[in-house]
Amino acid sequence: MTFLAPMMLAGAAAVSVPVALHFFYRARHTPLPWGPMRFLKEAIEQTSRRLKFQEVILLILRCLAICLVALAIARPGAENAALSSRGDPVDAVFVIDTSFSMGARDGEKTRLERAKEAALAVIDTLPANSSVQVISCADRAALVGPLQKMNMDQARQAVGSVQITSLSSDLLPGLSEALAVAKAGTAGAKEVYVFTDMQKEAFERQQGAVRAKCEEIKAAGNLVFVRCGDVNRKIPNVAVEDVTWHTESIPHTRTRIPFVVTLRNTSSEPVKGTQVSLELDGKAVEKDAVQVDQIDPDQTFPVTLTGSLDRAGVSVVGVRIKNDDVPGDDVFYKTILVRDKVRVLLVNGTPKPENPTGSGDHFVRTALNPAKVPEYYIETETVAANEASPKNLDGTDIVYLLNAPVREAADPIAGMSADFTLALDKFVQSGGGLVVAPGDQVTAEAYNAVLGSGGSKLLPFDLGKILSATETSPFHPASDTVDEASFLNKFRVAPYAQALQAVSLFRVFGVTEAGANGRVLVRTTSGLPYITSKVVGGGEVVLVTSSLDETWGNFSSDPGSFQVPLAVFTVTHLTGRKEAGGTAVAGTALVYNPPPELGTAFELVQPSPGGDKLRPRVKLEAVEADGRRTVTATDTLLAGVYHVVPVGKADDSGAVFTVNPDLRESRKLAAATDDDVEGWLGFRPAVVQAGAGTDAAVTQLRTRSEWTEYVLLALLLLLVAESAWAWVCGRAW
Repeated sequence: MTFLAPMMLAGAAAVSVPVALHFFYRARHTPLPWGPMRFLKEAIEQTSRRLKFQEVILLILRCLAICLVALAIARPGAENAALSSRGDPVDAVFVIDTSFSMGARDGEKTRLERAKEAALAVIDTLPANSSVQVISCADRAALVGPLQKMNMDQARQAVGSVQITSLSSDLLPGLSEALAVAKAGTAGAKEVYVFTDMQKEAFERQQGAVRAKCEEIKAAGNLVFVRCGDVNRKIPNVAVEDVTWHTESIPHTRTRIPFVVTLRNTSSEPVKGTQVSLELDGKAVEKDAVQVDQIDPDQTFPVTLTGSLDRAGVSVVGVRIKNDDVPGDDVFYKTILVRDKVRVLLVNGTPKPENPTGSGDHFVRTALNPAKVPEYYIETETVAANEASPKNLDGTDIVYLLNAPVREAADPIAGMSADFTLALDKFVQSGGGLVVAPGDQVTAEAYNAVLGSGGSKLLPFDLGKILSATETSPFHPASDTVDEASFLNKFRVAPYAQALQAVSLFRVFGVTEAGANGRVLVRTTSGLPYITSKVVGGGEVVLVTSSLDETWGNFSSDPGSFQVPLAVFTVTHLTGRKEAGGTAVAGTALVYNPPPELGTAFELVQPSPGGDKLRPRVKLEAVEADGRRTVTATDTLLAGVYHVVPVGKADDSGAVFTVNPDLRESRKLAAATDDDVEGWLGFRPAVVQAGAGTDAAVTQLRTRSEWTEYVLLALLLLLVAESAWAWVCGRAW
């Protein structure tokens, strides 16, 4: 039990007054002997004992009445009262769940709409001079307002301004912010209301911390959960999990490729009639949406749609579905880099004009255009190592160093010049791809001094000694050593695994792995690194420790089985790194490395919440670190297409990013029951249902929280009993 005015309990000391009067006014007399009285002595003693008993009962009733008066003035209440007492001002804090499951419809209204209506109803029940602060919360919290916390009109506007997000549920940030805001208030009573559909994910993600925070709120004030959904309703829902495109080549113009959309039924009921549509840059790729007859609970269902790639550059692939009750996960976006041309520079250390098929670039050039198609979208240019210049890098996407030596003091003519290697460093830093395949023209010391740890640090590992194998016992790449998370992961399984293991290597460069920050993608069966990589600035370097011709291996035996897929996978991966932007999950930061000529002032162009043409913008500032300029945007609460543009530029200029819903919210669509909440929190908080009776439920909780009415009722009954007993005592018998 708790008391709102505990000092008033001191009034119970007045119980001493009737006790003192009882003893002070007792009859006093001097005994006088009178003969006839002794005959009445026995009757008088019997009457006296009866009167004394009646007076004691009357005294007890009157003392108890005084105690009840003091108790009523002290205003007792439940120790874990749901709400503060009526009449006194309170500091009320509203935490409104904005995770995308709040967009689900229960009847004609969404859960968020019900939450807003319930919040407005609670505002109407607050005592005069109370304050209100509104906090939006998903997996992060934000104070919405009002600016004047005692202005109820502003509080109503703040409630109305709360918008749904594409984030998942987590109550901890909202509870933490609510406790801090409530403690900063000036009223003696604190009330925290959490308006949520009570998804289990919201409690379970950080269960221990949520429990501790709720206990803190209970100790500082009062906590009420307002349930904004029907706990017994099973919501049909299908989520778009991914969209991929199947092509063995780089996506390029004038092609039509299949897009595979992955759907999952995240509800406990079958979903029928799901409609799936695909868009490229906002335009439908097919006239009619594809309809899926039925998707069973927890079933993953692929849907294939084809689209034509007509425009070069970064395009946005969008998927939309219809016919379920949770619209928040009905969209999915991805960026795709469509190329018109891919330009590859082959720096050849062993040019043989008289014998082109024996030249060092022959196998790579053939692998990049195996059918020798004229005007193929992959264009190759070959230049001798000693003739390579920075101009050759203009407009180039990828550079191959094929047994290309660097220029040394002993031979100032042969090999790549210092100007070219310096330009090569800048080329990779700015997003270019580099493939290094040394051979017998390369010396480890010179390469390490120029491209390795002694120079530009482009190489994933410094080169070591050349290791040789016999023709009867060559080195073989091992498919089970392929890095599963790398772009070469297809070489782990058939038919690529067999092609990889069929390669015989007679000579390889050893590398120094200790202390390096490179990554080994493929090893030989004896454990030697064969293909390695390293991210350098915005680009990436791939080092093959053996030559890509037949001098150190048997590529000529079947070039199509290994060289072609290796070349395609490598070029596809490296060109993808030049894509400005990418795909992220709602709530994660978008990172962009702009070129220096764009300056330092940028804006994040966000998707419009209502689909309006006018898109909101957020100011961003580029930061210099480690020689790179970086722009970071964190305001990614909504799924959609974002652009990072220089200040004042068009909405669709600059880097393109796509943001998708946080699917943790809908992977387990299950609402917590009151018993679940009690089990997680260790106590049963007050839980009321949002709807027409929210205000009445809150008022009833507030009434139940104070026991003054019940004490006064008990006092009234006691006074009636005292009066009746006094009448009985004064009646002549």
